[in-house]
Amino acid sequence: MADKIYEKIRFAVGRAADVGAHLSAATAAEAIGKTLGLGDTLIQFTHVELRNAAYEPAFKKVPYSERVLFLPHCSRNIKCCKAAQNGEGYECKNCGACNIDKAIKIAQELGYGHTFIVPGGSMLKKIILKYKPKAVVGVSCFHEAILGFEEMKGTGVTPQSVLLLNDGCKDTTINLHLLRQKMAMIDDTINKENPKVISRKKPKQR
Repeated sequence: MADKIYEKIRFAVGRAADVGAHLSAATAAEAIGKTLGLGDTLIQFTHVELRNAAYEPAFKKVPYSERVLFLPHCSRNIKCCKAAQNGEGYECKNCGACNIDKAIKIAQELGYGHTFIVPGGSMLKKIILKYKPKAVVGVSCFHEAILGFEEMKGTGVTPQSVLLLNDGCKDTTINLHLLRQKMAMIDDTINKENPKVISRKKPKQR
């Protein structure tokens, strides 16, 4: 049921982008929300998808190996998490107690360059300056997603965002279905023109 409403929203977002809406993302999200009868949480999802749509064409032109995945530390199961913290976030021990390890596996399957589990948006710029990815996928709450989009302005890095299924400072849940869809987006011409640019090596997880 949830997947169907997400697809309806993304279809409406696509139509808004196609007609070149001159409204702000917030105003356009409210308009789509009113049309579809959405609650506040889904209006926030719509707002983020409108921002995603603006960057999607450029994002799809970046090989997987030149992308970075940022995951939120609030999705850890803090009751049993054994992840060690370092200067670039947490290093997952793949215990399976939360779905962070599943998200990391998606990145590994696709061949993303790096994966980071971070406490918030403040660490993003430091990591980006060090590793210089061309695109990033960030999983976060609505507030952090909007901050992330703002942080990426002027950096030359193309962002995509996936909202958590529930907000909060702990025990949040990653929408793995949407995350896989977002991470896998890529322009077919990259494969056809130079298949070697898509790396299948295991990403370095920090």
